[in-house]
Amino acid sequence: MNEAVLFRAARRLSKGRFCIGDTKPARGRNILGKLILGRNPFKLSAMMHQTAAEGTGRWTPYFVSSDPLETSEIVGQSIISHSLAHNSRQKRPATVRFRTASLDTLTFHEMAYSMFGKGEARINVPNMANIYLCEINLEGQMAVGQMRADRSFRPGEIYMINANGPHTKIWQTDGRQMMIKIHQTDMEAALARLIGMPVRDPLVFDQAPCPLSGGAATLGRMIDLLTQDLEQEGSFFDGPGSGDVKQMLLDMMLNALPHNYTHLLSDTSPTLRPRHVRYAAAYIHSHSREVVGLDDMVQASGVSRRSLHEGFRKYYGVTPMVYLRNVRLDNARLMLKQKGVGDVLVTDVALDCGFNHLSKFARAYKERFGELPSETLRNA
Repeated sequence: MNEAVLFRAARRLSKGRFCIGDTKPARGRNILGKLILGRNPFKLSAMMHQTAAEGTGRWTPYFVSSDPLETSEIVGQSIISHSLAHNSRQKRPATVRFRTASLDTLTFHEMAYSMFGKGEARINVPNMANIYLCEINLEGQMAVGQMRADRSFRPGEIYMINANGPHTKIWQTDGRQMMIKIHQTDMEAALARLIGMPVRDPLVFDQAPCPLSGGAATLGRMIDLLTQDLEQEGSFFDGPGSGDVKQMLLDMMLNALPHNYTHLLSDTSPTLRPRHVRYAAAYIHSHSREVVGLDDMVQASGVSRRSLHEGFRKYYGVTPMVYLRNVRLDNARLMLKQKGVGDVLVTDVALDCGFNHLSKFARAYKERFGELPSETLRNA
């Protein structure tokens, strides 16, 4: 047995790097697979050859590593800066496989973890600065959240990480997921076009992972189609029409995944709303947490009280003040669903969303959502 070959292979293992772009299986890796990893060396070499050769179409070759520092650096360059820690309970280190592809200004990222038994990988993002990240869990069990990973993320679920806040994830088993990185400006431009008015308040998606059913199932199939087509040389979606495809994908996300502007998307023809109605609605969304009266809305719209009332009843089916109340209730529900018992008080949420009377808030909340605020908080 050539000791020099074994020494070189061991050095590669100590660096946590099994294969990064090279396509020729090395003898050192065969020996390493036989002596250390306990695998058939020929199967191991074939696997590495296949992995390296998968840089097809718009996809990069897989980056494969067991070094958390190296992994966080490479993945951070593609998505966003973060910290990563591996906790393996076996002698074999946890290993990540990662690749990326682009579509206009969107980037797709496939990531897979092999724990080789019991272990976990912890990811912490201090700030999702100006980035939304849509994730689909393809395999394995994960936990996700903002300050702490307190929500289960199961296979067959989709989850949108909000921009400009912290994010935490724990890979609890072997797993694989697809991620789509979206710039905040792209997402907000798509939303403004759909609702027919400027986006004043930050777009905030519900932080509970959604099953891939209904509209989300269609979104999942669209993402699957795109990722498969990007494997091909000369992809249909990789051309002058890529911007239109991106726009369609963002529209599907905004319609399929719940967020604080969802109620505005029920109007199938937002661009037909007159300017004074759109301006008043935009003012309400921007100032819903403040003391807002009808005179404030009239001033923002530039028309009379009567015209404003008629416009809201025609295009929203409610008066401007009821519209304001519904926006506040939707904001409160989103806050309650993102928190948990012990993290926040219902009273604090009510006050933060612009309600001064707790009993009236609870009554209106139950009328709109069919449950009390305390029940939403308990089930979060």
